[in-house]
Amino acid sequence: MPVDHYQEILAVIITVVVLFMALLCVMVLIMFNHQRRKFRYREEKKAMSEAYQKQLLESRLEMQEETFDSISREIHDNVGQLLSLAKVQLNIARQSTEADKDLLEDIKSNVGQAMTDLRDIAKSLSSERLQWISLVQAVSHELQRIGRNGLMRCHLHTEGEENTLPEQRKTIVFRIVQESLQNILKHAQATEIKILFDFAESELRIHIQDNGIGFNTEKGTTGGLGLQNIRTRAALMGGLADIQSIAGEGTTIILHVPYN
Repeated sequence: MPVDHYQEILAVIITVVVLFMALLCVMVLIMFNHQRRKFRYREEKKAMSEAYQKQLLESRLEMQEETFDSISREIHDNVGQLLSLAKVQLNIARQSTEADKDLLEDIKSNVGQAMTDLRDIAKSLSSERLQWISLVQAVSHELQRIGRNGLMRCHLHTEGEENTLPEQRKTIVFRIVQESLQNILKHAQATEIKILFDFAESELRIHIQDNGIGFNTEKGTTGGLGLQNIRTRAALMGGLADIQSIAGEGTTIILHVPYN
């Protein structure tokens, strides 16, 4: 066999070996890159899970703090005034020589209303109350509490068939709504609040609208609404918070929440 023929075979073998080694190196690099991405994905997923759990804990603590503040206001503004009035009426009745049936009925009514308010407050103290009622009911209770003084008109509407959320997600959503309502009371100078629960097929959309002073979103003025906090909480659930506002025309927050 000619020498040239052996050299050609050797060249082919060397070429095949080089190509094989190159292919092997490429495969090793691909596998290494895949493992690195997989590890990074796990780390990011773990970090997101930890952030979600942290946000959940913060939401629960803030809900409790807000509940206690609200209870304190209710006891002072409602129960305290009713009992003070009943005390004055009892003093008047004691000084009267004859029993005034109308006065006694008023005292009975005021004490009964105070007892009713105290029972409602006792129910709201339960840290598990959000587990036993729907999200719509919880928000409805918040609106009733806000509108009780007659200074704010509150409206709640629903569209579609109500779909339940996982308990942890429901807690964060309720805290977002609760925070939005408190910001309206503190900063918006509004006289009316409208909330719409739109139970769409793929997600829950919550519209929180007020007729307050609004703000210019292009200039980045937040009016103390804590918008970044709302957006962050929505993102941790895989959702989205769309904030729309025009100076002098109120603000609308549209919260997009996936069911799963």
